[in-house]
Amino acid sequence: MEAQLDKLSYSVQNLALATDLSVDSIQKAIKRSELVPSYFGSKPLIPVEEARRWLASLPNEKPERA
Repeated sequence: MEAQLDKLSYSVQNLALATDLSVDSIQKAIKRSELVPSYFGSKPLIPVEEARRWLASLPNEKPERA
């Protein structure tokens, strides 16, 4: 029987898949400092807790168009 490890972090691409958002949307959130990755060398890794914090900070209502 194999032990299942819970995910500790996401790559940008895997967070995009997990949240049904685009890689570009994740990268823009990082550039705006809304989502804060950790780095392994030059590879950004988003800890699960940070991904959950960021998702919880998103608005609950659709923005109105101007």
